[in-house]
Amino acid sequence: MAFKHLLAAAAAATASVIELPVRIEDSYASVELSAGMPPEPYRLLFDTGSSTTWFTSAACTESSCPNPRPYNRTIYSANASSTSRDLHSFSRIPYIDGDGIAGAATLDVFSTRDGSFEWNQTFLSTNESSWRWITADGFLGLGFSSIAETNTSSLVETLLWNGQLDEPRFGLFYGTNLKDSGSQNGVLTIGGSEEEKYVDGDVVYAPLRKEDPYQLWRAPLRSVNVLVAGQQNSTITMKTGSLPDTTDAEGIWSHANVTWSMYGSGAAVFDTGAGRVSVPDEIIDAVYFNLGWNVTKLMNGEERMDCQHLNASWAISFTLGEGAEEDDVSFSIRGDEFTKPGAQCMPPIDNSGQNGFALIGAVFLQRYYTVFDFGASKVEEYAPKIGFGRLKREWDYLYQ
Repeated sequence: MAFKHLLAAAAAATASVIELPVRIEDSYASVELSAGMPPEPYRLLFDTGSSTTWFTSAACTESSCPNPRPYNRTIYSANASSTSRDLHSFSRIPYIDGDGIAGAATLDVFSTRDGSFEWNQTFLSTNESSWRWITADGFLGLGFSSIAETNTSSLVETLLWNGQLDEPRFGLFYGTNLKDSGSQNGVLTIGGSEEEKYVDGDVVYAPLRKEDPYQLWRAPLRSVNVLVAGQQNSTITMKTGSLPDTTDAEGIWSHANVTWSMYGSGAAVFDTGAGRVSVPDEIIDAVYFNLGWNVTKLMNGEERMDCQHLNASWAISFTLGEGAEEDDVSFSIRGDEFTKPGAQCMPPIDNSGQNGFALIGAVFLQRYYTVFDFGASKVEEYAPKIGFGRLKREWDYLYQ
């Protein structure tokens, strides 16, 4: 009888746009969805660096799913949901930072918190999780289903393949308040995007690196650039889609303007589950050198990074493209954009640990309205691209 209800729920759904408010707590960004029958609300950390949705389950123990912080998790119970269905497979997901989860593939009815939209969704009901510190009940994977665990597919593609979304894309605005307290207004839009509301100018797109199948929101990385203004009190002028300029007077050379080519083999993954920006292993020392620091001494505590060093006089840029160079696009983050008001200052850039690979996380994505576009509703017709638009001043947290 539960299986029949699942089929009926799927048939009743129509094409739609789903607006999910973004909640930020202790730097973790999440959205809320309901699952089961009767529906229970779950807070899920949204992650474009993975593809399977998962919840901590009633099968967890204190040792297998430790939760030392005061966040009170909502636990998924298959026995408490009349529509839960065991899909008879078990998977483990090791994440790149060392944390991981394991659980059983499950099918149940998902819905928005207001109950206006529901669908059938596969996920993992976990009995192991080392994500002890997150302020969420699990993950919402937003990568491609090609890397989803056995018997699961990503939530967005589940809806897309069933014809339940207006458009084959999702858009992300983190909000004007990235602190734990106060009202928050970020939104994850699934089935559409809201660039007209949030973006100053145009969204500029870069195609993903050609892959068969597509796995992550991975763009071809042509080069990385560091620009440092030459004059005291000069600043960097940002440009969406092209390299930035300085306000230096005519005839003044920049303190640094260095570009490192990836020689056609570079890749940049845009990952909401990562907090920081990581540059390719082979250039990390040179990047810090051109910014005036020694990365080894910084990491060893022999040099100190003060907040005054994270200012508008420098920027790091990522140029994306793998076709004709005139079609390349560049996106930047300025020194003063690496810190949120009141946050602790620290060395802003990490080492990805791989040659030619950049991992670009939330600190960068918070500076833009981001559109993740599949380009089509059918896998064989996908032409995925990722787009960035600079935020209008009224939507930019640095100006609130």
